[in-house]
Amino acid sequence: MSYWADVLCQAFTPLAPWRSRDHIERSSVTSGLPGWVRSNQVGGSNAAEIASCTQRIEHGHREVARTAEDVVFVNLQLDGHCLTTQDGRQCMVSRGEFTVVDSTRPYRLEFVEPEEEGSLWRVLSFRLPQAQLADVTAPDRSTTARSFGGTFGSARLLSALMLETWRSDSSFASVERQMIGAAHVDLLRAVLGGAVEQESRRGHDTDDLLRVAAGRYIETHLPFGRVTAADTARHLGVSVRALHALFERSDTTFGTLVRQRRVEACRRDLADAHNDRSIASIAATWGFSDSAHLAKAFRSRFGCSPTDYRKSMQFSQPQLDCRRQQTLLA
Repeated sequence: MSYWADVLCQAFTPLAPWRSRDHIERSSVTSGLPGWVRSNQVGGSNAAEIASCTQRIEHGHREVARTAEDVVFVNLQLDGHCLTTQDGRQCMVSRGEFTVVDSTRPYRLEFVEPEEEGSLWRVLSFRLPQAQLADVTAPDRSTTARSFGGTFGSARLLSALMLETWRSDSSFASVERQMIGAAHVDLLRAVLGGAVEQESRRGHDTDDLLRVAAGRYIETHLPFGRVTAADTARHLGVSVRALHALFERSDTTFGTLVRQRRVEACRRDLADAHNDRSIASIAATWGFSDSAHLAKAFRSRFGCSPTDYRKSMQFSQPQLDCRRQQTLLA
């Protein structure tokens, strides 16, 4: 095991391989540790093909401290599969897929052999400069320990480039190696940048849907009394903290939305020619402590008092802006 660890460290970065009883029971290899590593320089980076039996390979805190060079690994699974863990995320990488890990933080690779008896797992790994990728592999970018399929888009291009580079490396001149190494970095940036954009778009879409749902819940329940953040969060299936964060991301607050909906409800009642209730009664219906409380909120929202607004509705179209209505009445 120690010899295999030395081989891996020479080809990659400080790593600690380990085989548990479960690994051995799931493996066709019950003794020893068969495996091999073949590596080549690609520009300013390194590429290697590795094969071995079922095992776990750790790059823990001790290994991070011993790392002499900050790099990012792109691991393309050729046979078998690998359970990859980093930054609190975990993904299963199957044959033809690849994932990314950053050597500046701990990660874990659990490789499993193919089902064919006597076969070893194989992975093609490219080591790229972390400095050129740090912004797209940071923990908050959600790009490490994530499986990328090599069947479409920029991920397909990167998979094909890795394979063709590995197969043809001996035929490249020095200047070609440098440019191809840079191409791997640029293409990986495209893959990870696209993933970040998709996550951001998906997050915005989800936020919009949740805010709409919150608004509908508020409108539905306001006629029955006070609407709380706790009740709304429970209805949406999120925590109260997540609910408040949801509105903060759109530069508003849950309380602001509730107040707006209450004032809007009062405006509709005031605009209704058949509603002859007093302003104080309307205010109480929609949760305002008194007519003065409503008047302050109403003026802030619409630029006039509830009394002026109700009077203006007798002479103007309901859709007319309140400030313009005041000018017409002057």
